[in-house]
Order: sequence, then C-alpha cells, then structure tokens
Amino acid sequence: MEQQTCSCSCGSDCSSDGCVTNTAASSVYACAGASNVGIISLELAKALHNENRYTMGCSSCVAVGDCGCGSDNEGPKDLLIDGCKVGCVKKIFDKQGKTHYNHVIVTQLGIKKEPNFDFSEDQISSLLKKLSDKGL
Repeated sequence: MEQQTCSCSCGSDCSSDGCVTNTAASSVYACAGASNVGIISLELAKALHNENRYTMGCSSCVAVGDCGCGSDNEGPKDLLIDGCKVGCVKKIFDKQGKTHYNHVIVTQLGIKKEPNFDFSEDQISSLLKKLSDKGL
C-alpha cells in the first residue's frame, strides 16, 4: 500500500497520528473565526474534504511558515474560505507570498455574520452547491 503524506508536508505518514488526507489535487484552508461564519467556513472546508474535492489544509501552519503548505503557482489552485470581509486566511497566504489560490468569503455567499456558532446542514449544502456552480 502506498504511504500518503500529509497535505501540509509536515512529514507525517498520516496513518495514525498525522493529518487527514485524501486524493484531491489541491487543498482547502478555512478561517474558523469566532462567529457563525467562521465555524461555517471550517465546516464547509471539512465537507469539501469529505467529498474529495479538496484536501483539508492547515491555515495555522501556513501562518507560521513551518511547512510547505499552500501550492506554489503550479497545478490546481488551493481554495481559501474566509468567514467575513476581514479575510484573515487570505492575509495569511499573502503575507507568506502564496498567491496561487481561489478565495471565497462566506458572507458574500449570502450568510449573515452573527455573534454565535449556529449553522445548519442546509447552509453547508447550499454553500457546497454555490461553490460547484463557481467551478470550485
């Protein structure tokens, strides 16, 4: 059986104590901020990973520059999902000089930012369809 390595290039074999992985050609990075749209961005990224459309990546790893996360202008673009217009994930990538990505903002996809962690599976399903319609 071929050993898979983590999408974040941390060197782990991902089989027991490493990162999640799949066979997707590019990665998705999520905001996970302290509001409903932050949590929705994380849940959306997880759903994209589970559908094998993207491999879940680690935004924190990119922020600290400790691993080879984020594609470098080759192959399919990564997807960055920010919850709101502050755009923290995009700022992380830009600060690290990683510009080979597509970027979406949950609030620009029709979800209102609220000071809670509430969301519905219907919202995730709707967002998955909207991303598909955009070719993402």
